[in-house]
Amino acid sequence: MKNLFLSIIIILSFCLIIIARECKIAVLLSGSPNDLGYNYLMNEARVKAESELKLDFSLYYENLEDSMEEAEKAFQDSLEKGANLIVVGSFVHVGLGLKYAALTKDQDIYWIIRGNKRPSPDLPHVVILNFNSFELHYLLGYFSGLMTKTGVVGFVAPGPDVNTISTDNSFYLGAKYARPNITFLNVYVQSWYNPTVSYSAAKMLIKNGADLIGMSQDDMSCQKAMMDNGLIGIGATGYPTHLLFGSNVGVSYITNWTKLYVKYAQHVINNDWPDYSSYFTNLSREDSIFIDEYSYKVPIDIQNLVNAEIQRLKNTSYIPYRSDPYLAQLGIPYDKNGLLVEDQFRANKVLLKGDNISKVIDFGQYSIPIEFVDYPNSLKYGVTIVSSVCIFICLICMILVVIFKRARVIKSSSPAFLLLILLGCCIIFAACILFAQSPTNQTCSGRIWLLSLGYTLFLGNLLVKNWRIWLLFDNPKLKKRAITNWKLYPWVFGILAIDVMILGIWQGLGDIIAESRVGYDSLTLYQYKNVCSSNDQGSIALYLLLVFHGLILLVACFISFKIKVVDIEEFNESKPITTSVYIITFCLFIVIPLMVSPQSVTSQTTIICVCAIVTTLISILLLFGSKFYKMATQGLAINETFATSTKSSSKSSKSSNGKDNPNPNAINFGEDDTSDETSEEKHKLPKPKSVNFSNKSNSHLAVFTSDEETSKTSKLSIDFESTKDIDQSQQLQLEQSIITNENSENQLNDQDNNNNNNNNNNNNNNNNNNNNNNNNNSSILSKRLSNQQNVNNNNNNNNNNNNNNNNNNNNNNNNNNNNNNNNNNNNNNNNNNNNNKNNNNNN
Repeated sequence: MKNLFLSIIIILSFCLIIIARECKIAVLLSGSPNDLGYNYLMNEARVKAESELKLDFSLYYENLEDSMEEAEKAFQDSLEKGANLIVVGSFVHVGLGLKYAALTKDQDIYWIIRGNKRPSPDLPHVVILNFNSFELHYLLGYFSGLMTKTGVVGFVAPGPDVNTISTDNSFYLGAKYARPNITFLNVYVQSWYNPTVSYSAAKMLIKNGADLIGMSQDDMSCQKAMMDNGLIGIGATGYPTHLLFGSNVGVSYITNWTKLYVKYAQHVINNDWPDYSSYFTNLSREDSIFIDEYSYKVPIDIQNLVNAEIQRLKNTSYIPYRSDPYLAQLGIPYDKNGLLVEDQFRANKVLLKGDNISKVIDFGQYSIPIEFVDYPNSLKYGVTIVSSVCIFICLICMILVVIFKRARVIKSSSPAFLLLILLGCCIIFAACILFAQSPTNQTCSGRIWLLSLGYTLFLGNLLVKNWRIWLLFDNPKLKKRAITNWKLYPWVFGILAIDVMILGIWQGLGDIIAESRVGYDSLTLYQYKNVCSSNDQGSIALYLLLVFHGLILLVACFISFKIKVVDIEEFNESKPITTSVYIITFCLFIVIPLMVSPQSVTSQTTIICVCAIVTTLISILLLFGSKFYKMATQGLAINETFATSTKSSSKSSKSSNGKDNPNPNAINFGEDDTSDETSEEKHKLPKPKSVNFSNKSNSHLAVFTSDEETSKTSKLSIDFESTKDIDQSQQLQLEQSIITNENSENQLNDQDNNNNNNNNNNNNNNNNNNNNNNNNNSSILSKRLSNQQNVNNNNNNNNNNNNNNNNNNNNNNNNNNNNNNNNNNNNNNNNNNNNNKNNNNNN
């Protein structure tokens, strides 16, 4: 008996296990579960039901209002995954929900579908969900009518194509009950969930005077618009908005669907589903709909009035939003209870009109106007002002260069090229002004042309003029080189021609236009900005342009490195040039990655303008600031030649005998030489700054006095280069002939003494003169240039050797004969007299 009883218990338990079913919930949402509105609350109920019933399976699908195709896929996917309790939360998907409910009516799959009435033909496994939203909107309208200060309230609704207009009418009637002379503004946004459009529509109502706005949207966009404008919001999404916005929300209604989910999930588990049921709720049932607490900003008397109205609404016989005689204008018949027929009332698509007291303004369907977004004024005005100031600085520099073009520091830097460099800088600043303006078809092309040509003029002239310095000073063999400006201009124009050719290819093939792009550059879908665009061929041409300018920078870096050894300070611009080129190169390494990486158009424009202005302005200060400072502190030094103390030539500054050059202000192009000048000549000739030359024959030397170097060759094959800028006195000094005295030759013949008696007497006289320190051979050095002559006469009888050394070398030649040798050495530069005895064997 006992065993029989246990068997019965086991069988019953097994039957209960078989009867009990597993519930798998799937929720299909029209919007985002994070909207803190209707979709959030529907999904929150799923989460709470899953936790309360300890379900192993539940899922949700979001943003299905955007595409019916995606919504149908969600239905199919939920069925394939085994969901047996499917919640369709939006009116938008009622048709799809009923379609799949009909397809699965013979299966153990159950549906909760939001709608106004039961389907026909009816489906047993479908529960129709609805709540009295008209009652809630009437109450919020009543609250708004009491709270408004302007007497104007508004309402944002999906519109007649999406939802009934009875919610709009209910809000208006509630506001009219509270304030009979109310002005009601109404607008449609064609969607349950479109926060951007709803927000913009609410702002439009606010601009038209509304200080409280109701809505039937699934999100908080309208409340957010009101609070952003310093107004008080009203919660119409079912979420307790005071938890998010605090006292800025006057009052909200709250919906809680957890009880609904738990109730019907238990029916699925227990296999006792109530066929053909509906779930209609309102304030009177107090199961899913509640009124939240008031903000402290709501006066107590208004709170009391609203609470009294809530109590009247809980009386199911009090339905003012359906019974007011003012509703007769809708053309909907009244039932026996004096109410508009419910089905026709819910399906109403007509907005009430105002009367002689109240006013209704219908704005109809709202669409956000496409808004043009320009560059910020701070960017436009800032770049324009700074660039204009920089152009003014360049013009001042150009004027100073023209006025002081004969000053040594300006003349050494080639005034013509300085002016071209400043012109290029002006063009760069002009390009920055165009970059800061809103793009057009003209400015898209013009700003690239100006920026490229400006840098080409700037860097090209800088490169060419210093290339000349390099060629002249990097001259180990001291070859004659006359490089005038006219020989350099073709190089500048050649570089400029290459730039123009690449720009022409870009312009011709690139299809350069300014196009308007919507939703571009972190803008909303309803904002647009003009941007410059080109095709793939134009992009390739731009890359070629970058490579071209990169090569110019590399060559400029190389030349600035090569001329750093030039010790004439006025010619050596390697430091400012190198610094300028390095700064530009560094900025390019910043600009190029930013240009190819995702950046906003405003950010790209700002980076380009700032880099161009900063690098160009710094280059101007480095190249011209130092020159003007020297002119101000050291004087203009008009038409003066240039001097250095060390290594401007390729030779060493040491003399051949190892002594240092005694003249520290000389330009040394070879070995030092010393020069002889008689005291008389030193007093006669003015002493200019000395320039020392090599004692090598057939050497060539470039003497710099202006931009154009010419050369003249003397009888001793020493070439002097000068220009027309040297004044007349300097030219006369440079062109003075070098006065030389050749050593006389006295030849004595040992075999014919009788024929040479007279010569012997002359030799005796010469000996006497030598004893009195009289030199029959003298050398005179005029000007500041030195020359040497060496005459060696070797005879069997008598040798007279005279050695004149004008640079820094003293050569002593001794002539030894069988009898007597006389040696006289006169050195005027060092004032050293060496006496050599000369003997005649025929005295």
